[in-house]
Amino acid sequence: MVRAGLLIPLIMTTTAGIYPASAADSARRDISCGNYRYIIEKSLFGVNVNIMNINDNIIASTERPYCQSNPDAQMVAELSVDGDDIWCVEKFFIVMDRKPIAKTSRLLNLTLDRVFEYDYLWQASDWVKADTRTITCASHKEPKMQKIPD
Repeated sequence: MVRAGLLIPLIMTTTAGIYPASAADSARRDISCGNYRYIIEKSLFGVNVNIMNINDNIIASTERPYCQSNPDAQMVAELSVDGDDIWCVEKFFIVMDRKPIAKTSRLLNLTLDRVFEYDYLWQASDWVKADTRTITCASHKEPKMQKIPD
């Protein structure tokens, strides 16, 4: 029979101690695209994406969420991550209880090191593409250590 005092440390060790490499598995990646620097942090619990404005001295050192809703501006944002594809879809409303009048779809593709931006307007009961932009990024990957043959 196992005493209750021994059972709690056993449960804590098995749940927390099995995954010692999870901290090492988490990855942080910085990538600069145009005027923005994207900070992507992957962990066991998901992905956190922040953005910084590179060229603005006042807010350049301030990270903010990459995809965040703004109710004051009648805008709803939705973040979606699938592997190396990070999507942010922003929908703009005149009145929040009606259909959106415009939307912006941004794809940050970490494999291609590019940001694809698409702007749409709601016209005649359908989304019509209004503008497309592609921004090439400069990746700040940490160089991997190489084994030097003896």
